[in-house]
Amino acid sequence: MKKLRITIENKSYEVTVEDLTESHPYHAPAAPAAPAQPAAGPAPTPAPGPSKPAPKPQLPVDAGAVTSPMAGSIKSILVQVGDSVKQGQPLVILEAMKMDNQITAPVAGEVKRVEVSVAESVEEGRVLVVLE
Repeated sequence: MKKLRITIENKSYEVTVEDLTESHPYHAPAAPAAPAQPAAGPAPTPAPGPSKPAPKPQLPVDAGAVTSPMAGSIKSILVQVGDSVKQGQPLVILEAMKMDNQITAPVAGEVKRVEVSVAESVEEGRVLVVLE
């Protein structure tokens, strides 16, 4: 293990890094100790929280649905209904964790529906575009 200091945008961070070149890369870490058994007692009751809105129905991938691989915000939509797309062609730009991610067509086809709009927040698994 090595301790390093990394500076990003004039802010320093101390990190500990394991150097895998010094040991066998497939060395399994020691198994963690079993957690102590909690004292017997009544189980805590969860506090009631705000209910989430029901998610939009999802289509199976084999039905042509292109879904979001992560939660984020739609930055731009690069296709329109009726467009022919090739496999790997960018369909949507999804901003997540301040990074732009291209969501591409898994197969060639025609855009049948665009299920999102620019600036809309989406959850992982949300249908973005439907291809046929």
